[in-house]
Amino acid sequence: MDLLQQSAETLAGRIAYEELTPSRCRGCRLWIERCQPTLARGGFPDSFLAASDEKSFRWRAAFIQTYLERDVPVLGPRIPAETLRRYWQMLAHNQSQMLNAAQLASGLGVSGHTVARYLDIMVDLLLVRRLQPWLRMRRSALSHTKSLCPR
Repeated sequence: MDLLQQSAETLAGRIAYEELTPSRCRGCRLWIERCQPTLARGGFPDSFLAASDEKSFRWRAAFIQTYLERDVPVLGPRIPAETLRRYWQMLAHNQSQMLNAAQLASGLGVSGHTVARYLDIMVDLLLVRRLQPWLRMRRSALSHTKSLCPR
């Protein structure tokens, strides 16, 4: 995150960010098929190389807890870590679906505006990617709804 802050302060107009998604690399589909059992472990070496799935899961749970409780508040947002954890988990369960802010708001016990603010924070922290709709359907309010993809 420090690098992102430095790049925003000193390299504006002279830097470009490149998203490294699996669909951009050659041979990724074959690699994904071969590695499917270990993909859930993520890309962090301690998690990916763990001796068992249970140890990998424990490492990821500890990482998420530490990130939400210690790192996120240092970056600015003053939101309870447990609320952010539940929100992130709700987003993960609804990944790549159309965003239903009212449903998320009722699950968290907050307003729709608060859910939108939490989403902006998650996008800024690079925890969630906001996907714009591919097509606009005529006479449909749902066509303007965005999808989400947790990173």
